[in-house]
Amino acid sequence: MRYLLFCGLVILSIVAVKQNETSQEVLNNDFPEGLIHKSSANHNENSRDKTREESGKNKVPSTSIPTYLDYAASAHINRKSLREFDKISKLDGNSSGFNFHAQKLREIENQSAKIIAEKIGCNADQILFTNSATMSNNIAILGVAYKYPGCHLITSKIEHKSVLNVFKYLERSGYGVTYIDVDRYGNLNLKQLKESIKKNTRLVSIQSFNSEIGTRQDVAAIAKIIKESGNENILFHSDIAQAFGKYPTDFSVFDMATFSGYKIGAPKGIAALYIKDRKRITPIFFGSGDEFFPGSKPTALIAAFAKAVEVYKLNEEIIEKNFNVLKEEIEKIPDVYINSEKPSHVFSVSIKGVLLKDLIERVNKFSFSSGCSCLGQGGESNVKEAIDPEGKLPSATLRISFSDKVSKDSLINFAKSLKIEVEELRKEKSVSDNCEKSEEKQKDLVKSLLDLSSRKRKNPSATTVKNPKRNKRI
Repeated sequence: MRYLLFCGLVILSIVAVKQNETSQEVLNNDFPEGLIHKSSANHNENSRDKTREESGKNKVPSTSIPTYLDYAASAHINRKSLREFDKISKLDGNSSGFNFHAQKLREIENQSAKIIAEKIGCNADQILFTNSATMSNNIAILGVAYKYPGCHLITSKIEHKSVLNVFKYLERSGYGVTYIDVDRYGNLNLKQLKESIKKNTRLVSIQSFNSEIGTRQDVAAIAKIIKESGNENILFHSDIAQAFGKYPTDFSVFDMATFSGYKIGAPKGIAALYIKDRKRITPIFFGSGDEFFPGSKPTALIAAFAKAVEVYKLNEEIIEKNFNVLKEEIEKIPDVYINSEKPSHVFSVSIKGVLLKDLIERVNKFSFSSGCSCLGQGGESNVKEAIDPEGKLPSATLRISFSDKVSKDSLINFAKSLKIEVEELRKEKSVSDNCEKSEEKQKDLVKSLLDLSSRKRKNPSATTVKNPKRNKRI
């Protein structure tokens, strides 16, 4: 009996050790390791893959994981942020309560809010934690609209769907909405904005950075136009999810600003809304806890968000260099149209003579997108329609987005691979078009012969020609 008990304890110990090793492996690497070991953060991809093959730890073949070039959709999870989440998620309690455990969780949430507030230059009570940037945008826009029923609202034609669709809903509900035009590269028509402000205008919502083509709006100029309009009741909201933590942002020009955690390395499921004065908007949800976003708070995600804000930093110099390298390589492909005017972590290009689905299938060693990930598969881009109202740009539009950890070689290899596949697809299309034309010509020839044969049967003399010299039929 003692022997069996001893064996059972040994087995349990082994299982516990294995579980600890697995957990530690996750924490010591960006998560999940299998999806990122071929990412462009790896500057020595070949040597690392070789090392793994030799050690027998490379369970997933390196060729099966494409190089990640979709950072605008989501950044890699930061390991410090992940550790913070893992640590806090093990704590008991609910911060909505009043006991010891609840108090400790509230302290963590308050401290997290202070960290973020200090980073952006505001008070901690001006930070509202939500579960997504989409939710933050809805709270901001609807919060103003419901406070001022039937008011006039202003936005742009290239906003994220979580902004644009809210305005379309309000427009259907009887609100007046003005959609400001943009130029070929997404820059806002400031003159039109100035002329669109009315006495009953209560909200201007313009994103600071476009997620599809990388346009950075002059938010200071927008704020100045609002101030100089003389309408003190206008609130300025901006979706800054793509710019937050990456580029210098002056929060003092905003009345409200939306930003997200997973764009800078926090886990998905946590975002925030900066609200300068909560009295100027009305709640759109009802329940217990925070009046603007009621319910139990995800303390572990909030702490992880704060940690990501603390440690995340983008090297703009590297971003600019890599953007220019990618642009130089892409421009070697004939008949391409660059949609991104200035260097940033987002690069957009439209390519003539190919289909988008074919490029995605062929250039399969790289993960990129056609635009904003929230468009879904096959969704129409309002951004492309806005920058190309006459429909002159090719339909095949790619978005390549990267971090400062992406190697220059990764971007060059992507551009070369893209060039090869574009040339092949164009050749195939040319052969296919020629075959179709040849087939059409053949059909026309057969039809002509059949018509001739039919006429001959009906009127044999119609095909007889007399030779004036020999007087014979030919």
